[in-house]
Amino acid sequence: MRLYLEKRDHIKAFSRFPVLTIALLLAIFMSFLVLWSVGVNPFEAYLIVGEEIFLTDYGWQDLLVKITPLLLTGAAVALAAQMKLWNIGAEGQFHMGTFAVTWGALNFGHLNTFSLIPFLLILSIIGGGLWGCIPGVLKSRFGVNEIITSLLLNYVAAAWVDYHLFGDWRDPASNNFPITPGFSESARLPNYFDSDVHAGLLLALFVILVLTFLLKKTRIGMKIQLAGDNLDAARYSGISIGMLTLIIFAVSGAIAGMAGFSEVSGVHYRLQQNISLGYGYTGIIVAWLARNHPLGILLSSFLMAVIFVSAEILQIEYGLPISVVFLYQGIILFTVLGSEIFVEYRLRLQKIV
Repeated sequence: MRLYLEKRDHIKAFSRFPVLTIALLLAIFMSFLVLWSVGVNPFEAYLIVGEEIFLTDYGWQDLLVKITPLLLTGAAVALAAQMKLWNIGAEGQFHMGTFAVTWGALNFGHLNTFSLIPFLLILSIIGGGLWGCIPGVLKSRFGVNEIITSLLLNYVAAAWVDYHLFGDWRDPASNNFPITPGFSESARLPNYFDSDVHAGLLLALFVILVLTFLLKKTRIGMKIQLAGDNLDAARYSGISIGMLTLIIFAVSGAIAGMAGFSEVSGVHYRLQQNISLGYGYTGIIVAWLARNHPLGILLSSFLMAVIFVSAEILQIEYGLPISVVFLYQGIILFTVLGSEIFVEYRLRLQKIV
């Protein structure tokens, strides 16, 4: 007797749900083992985490703050994936968004809020969008693999931001710490309900709704999905694949740039080194868990935000390092990717004669 994988002829619409549920339960079990291996009682730890996140005002505030950039970076990756393009550069586009916003805030901080906030938002769109255009041009014009170019540009963007943080933008009063001077009040996003939750959350939800409408109800959305389903059919129908590729990368980068805007103007009020907690890379997991559906990003972003906040609580309660976040993300990505094979294939038992 031997086991083998058989390709499914038809994949039911809801067949992924039970597989994904099992994958997430497996991820939770593996995280239990990780906590046990470092001497932490997982049952006690998860009880503390659950109480801190869902039963305290601070927990909900932190959750909504963390979910904001994840919604945007997840949407950025998902949009490109609709056309089977892999934008691995949301992290770099996030950084270029923060760079553009910081330039605007430091040079035009004297403007009033009603003028400056829209101006900074536009700058973040331009910064992230132009950075996204680079792999877009290389892909559409020269056929260069977008995974490699977008990934490598992440390091370039981070180095570019560091260059300014250690140079002309460094705050003289920071004791040589790589941070800029604080933004003026007019460059800061408003907060709601006397909490840390800021207007960037509304911006992220608006972007999700716009993307949903764009993909489902517009001609360009139909072109994107046609190109993603069948590239040859899209070409035969007269769609310019090169131009559409460039547009997708530009818009995807612009959305990731807006995530940078929400973080630097809504949370930190200045640019600092390592301002991203890996939001751009986590956006890849968010998009994958959501099957690249804009509305599904709401749920997957919530899940990843819970992981971010949980790791912070574990740091405070047990002294665990921030690498726990990346370990959890890796476990989830591994289990979810591995579970895909059981969606496409079924296990069969064959008798060996």
